[in-house]
Amino acid sequence: MELVKVLVHGGDEITETAVSAMLDANELLQVIAPDPDSRPDVIVVVADDVIGSSTFSFLRRFQSAGGAQGPRVVVVADRFRSEDMLVAVECGVTALLARNEIKESTLASAVLAVHRGAALIPFRLQGILLSQLNQLRLQVLTPAGLTLTGVEARERDVLRLIADGYQTDEIAGILSYSEGTVKNVLYGWMARMRLNSRAQAVAYAMRVGVI
Repeated sequence: MELVKVLVHGGDEITETAVSAMLDANELLQVIAPDPDSRPDVIVVVADDVIGSSTFSFLRRFQSAGGAQGPRVVVVADRFRSEDMLVAVECGVTALLARNEIKESTLASAVLAVHRGAALIPFRLQGILLSQLNQLRLQVLTPAGLTLTGVEARERDVLRLIADGYQTDEIAGILSYSEGTVKNVLYGWMARMRLNSRAQAVAYAMRVGVI
């Protein structure tokens, strides 16, 4: 079985060493060195109080590397600021754990859980995050013709109709677009996602939850 590679980012060397030792004790985890070529599966951030801008800057480097989805992030902190929730999610944070509740087994279990795709966020913060996402959608994305996925609303509409089996001329009639506009929307999506056919465009859109 391939080990889950974990990078520990702590507030100080003593904390990093202690947390690394805690995780290394689990036979399914491998703590890796923090160098520029690190490609961790999960990053564990340990903060003395709350996570700050320097930590978010550190995490963004991994999220943007190579244009692919970055590693999942487990944050261990004394407290969490609700105003940081959207930024945290943008940086790959999928687990928020209270520092005073952390034990060797619970931290390792959390790392393995987020690696499998789970999210461990306190209920109170889940509600705050959903509220912030809705405000973002209403105030920023919808007026710009975008969705929460970053896809244009008209791209989503065209892809849905293609998935339903409609041809270009039929889609143009349903959406009150010209056929040229429908083609431009479709080909623009395909070019951005580096897709080669209509079928591939629809399959990808379904896989990533656009339609």
